[in-house]
Amino acid sequence: MKQTCIARSIMESKFIALELSGREAEWLRSLVGDMPLWGSYLPISLHCDSQTAIGFAKNYAYNGKRRLIRIRHGAVKDLLKNGIISLEYVRPERNLADALMKGLTRRMILET
Repeated sequence: MKQTCIARSIMESKFIALELSGREAEWLRSLVGDMPLWGSYLPISLHCDSQTAIGFAKNYAYNGKRRLIRIRHGAVKDLLKNGIISLEYVRPERNLADALMKGLTRRMILET
């Protein structure tokens, strides 16, 4: 995927990914809602390995200066408030996606 904006920190990059995946979750929820078998809506659980990004998303006051992050913060805040998504922390040791992005240690290979 081509990078569309520049993040100044790891937290910002994870928050941007959180907002984009929240949009996808909203689309999936509306797709499933159109099917007659699934009438009830449950929040879609998004897993994140950054407690800072989760705390930033759940904080209702934005005190930063960057317009791009302010807009994304408002979007994630609305998704949380409307019950479309829920955020859960996943420990880095349990994050399955890390094996695809980081080098594998001997311990990680032996534990699986």
